[in-house]
Amino acid sequence: PDVIDGKTFTSTVVDLNPWVEYEFRVVASNKIGGGEPSLPSEKVRTEEAVPEIPPSEVSGGGGSRSELVITWDPVPEELQNGEGFGYVVAFRPSGTTTWIQTVVTSPDTPKYVFRNESILPFSPYEVKVGVYNNKGEGPFSAVTTVFSAEEEPSTAPSGVSATSLSSSAIEVSWTAIPWKMSNGRLLGYEV
Repeated sequence: PDVIDGKTFTSTVVDLNPWVEYEFRVVASNKIGGGEPSLPSEKVRTEEAVPEIPPSEVSGGGGSRSELVITWDPVPEELQNGEGFGYVVAFRPSGTTTWIQTVVTSPDTPKYVFRNESILPFSPYEVKVGVYNNKGEGPFSAVTTVFSAEEEPSTAPSGVSATSLSSSAIEVSWTAIPWKMSNGRLLGYEV
């Protein structure tokens, strides 16, 4: 608070974070300057409130066959605003309208893995992660796109041919694998 009149013995401190312990000191001052601070008060915790900050860095990808891996940076304890803090993970195949939701009850958990045999390899999903505590549900993160796990290429390159270039070199060529048949990002070939 601003400097308080010398005849006032109470003050209200505002704009504090919910569900955080605070302790206070008071310093008396005059024209010459401030004196020594008082001993700290007892710790006082503000009341709980609905969380206001969703997790950041929502992303994902990778994993094993038939998995959708969703990751995020956990919300720090001082921004959880109360007991019973957790995450609501929502996802859906891109282009659909119905969200699939699940709850992650541990506030320190940085990921969720959805396993289902119906998940096609390297398929795009829209993903968002929200927050909740005992007081209610808070906001969701922005929607981001995450791809399901890739699979190894299911076909081999075709049209492989080799031509001798010299006594120590042979040129090898092949027809590229069609992108959709590669089941993911084609990183390269081994010869």
